[in-house]
Order: sequence, then structure tokens, then C-alpha cells
Amino acid sequence: MKKHMIMFLCALFFTLTACGQNQGIHTPETEPEHHPSAGAANTEKHHSGSEEPTHHPSPAEPILPDPSAAQSIREQLRQGISAKEWLPLLAEISWGDLYVPGDETDWTMAALEAIHSYAAETDSPLPEEEYRLLLSCTGGLDGAYSEFYAGELYSLYVRNPTLFARITLDELSPEQQEQTIGLLLYDWGYYHSLDDSLPYEERMAALTSRLEEDKQGALNASPDVMLFWYEGQSAAFLPVNSTGIYSASYSSDRPEVAVADMSGTVTAVGPGSAVITLHFEGDGLTQDFTCAVRCAW
Repeated sequence: MKKHMIMFLCALFFTLTACGQNQGIHTPETEPEHHPSAGAANTEKHHSGSEEPTHHPSPAEPILPDPSAAQSIREQLRQGISAKEWLPLLAEISWGDLYVPGDETDWTMAALEAIHSYAAETDSPLPEEEYRLLLSCTGGLDGAYSEFYAGELYSLYVRNPTLFARITLDELSPEQQEQTIGLLLYDWGYYHSLDDSLPYEERMAALTSRLEEDKQGALNASPDVMLFWYEGQSAAFLPVNSTGIYSASYSSDRPEVAVADMSGTVTAVGPGSAVITLHFEGDGLTQDFTCAVRCAW
């Protein structure tokens, strides 16, 4: 009986040992097999010595627009808050971020119209940081949006040609610069009767040359041309880059076409062409500046 019991225990021991080897069970003296699929971090752990693991940085994550910024702009537009309050948020989004599928409000156009209203209600030129922002976010607009914004850029240019030119030529990236000058060309070319049959590159070169002149910051008056489409329409013709004005007076060679008051407001009277002259005294000199006015209706 004891003999049979000893034989049974021996057989059971050998059977369990064989099963353990088949299932990958390791004794304490056995090193576990390394699997490459465990990743580079695990591979580094098996290097001998005290060498620090090599760090492999992951590719930089793209900077994505902040959806909360677009949402904040839409909410402030909904409440009728002035564009001055939310303008800084434009730097955090692209124009397309304002679009909401299925929403009956065109938030992009609403934002553009709010910017126009804010600029129109501000008598003095906008602060430099607002110029910089509005000139740098010209990408991503097409169709009616780009045409609308082109008009806004021309208004900014007329108010302060030197600041506009300096920011555009010296501070914008090449891509932004091309977009901004290209949009400005819409209205600048129209007002200055630039031949549309000229190649686009030549028209861009003509405007860029003008911006180079404007950037020098010489005493001048702006704009140098005006177009009116109905009686009573008006615009300002004012000195720019002046540090001090002793006196300024205005005159029209054809008051039946356009007149100017002492504040520099030029008003359309009747169809035709006229020249408004600004007689300027200040900055230690006396100089005359002219504005060509066309009234077409």
C-alpha cells in the first residue's frame, strides 16, 4: 500500500511540473521573456548601468482656436455690446469659428457690421493695437465678407495712412501682408481709378509703392480722393502726421459740386468734379493739400 502511494505521488509531481512548463510558469531563477510590444519605455529599463533613459518628445500639438472665444463674441453680439469690448478675442479665433450650423444669424457678418459701427462712431483714429489686430485677421474671408471688410480696411487706411502702412509692411507676416494689401486694393484701386485691365501684380505693386510712401510719415492730408453717390453725403478731409496746427482753412473750386466746412467735412452738393483745398499752417510751415472729389448720380 505504501509503495503504491509513493508511486502515485511521484507521478502527480511530474505531471504538475510538465503542466507548469507548458503554461509559461517561471521559477525564481528564470528571467521573464522581453516583448518589444511593451514600448520604448520598457526597453530602456533593460539597459545596463545607470544611464538615463532617452527622452523622445512627441510632435508639438497644433494650436486650435478657442471655442469659448467665438462663443463669447456671439454672446456679446447678441447683447449689443460694442465691438471695442470683444475685439481682442479675434486674435484667438478664425472667422469661420463664428459660424453655427442651423443658426439663422450670420454671426460673421454681424461681427463685421459691429466693427464697422464701432469704427464709424469713433471720431479719432482707432488705437494702434486695434489697427494691428484688424489688419492681421484678414485671412479666411471671401465673397461678400471680403468685400465688406475691404471697405473697412480702406476706411482705416484713410484715417491714418502712415500707421496702416507701417503695420502692414513692417509687422505682418508675408501671407498676412499679401491678404491685407489685396483687400485694400479693392477700394483703393477703385477710388484712384486704377486700370482694372492691368495685371494684378502691377496693381499690387502700385499700391505697395504708395504704402511705402505713406510709411515715411510726412505731413499730409487724407484722403486725396473722394467719391459721392448722393446729395448730402459727406466725409472728412483732415491733416495727418501733424504735431500742431496753427490754422486750417478749406475752399472748393466748384461749390456747386462739393463744399467743405471749417471742421474738414466735405459734403456733396451736385453731380460733377471738384477740388477741395486745405490751407494748413502748423509744424513750422505753411502748406496746401488737395482732395479730388467726384459726385456721380
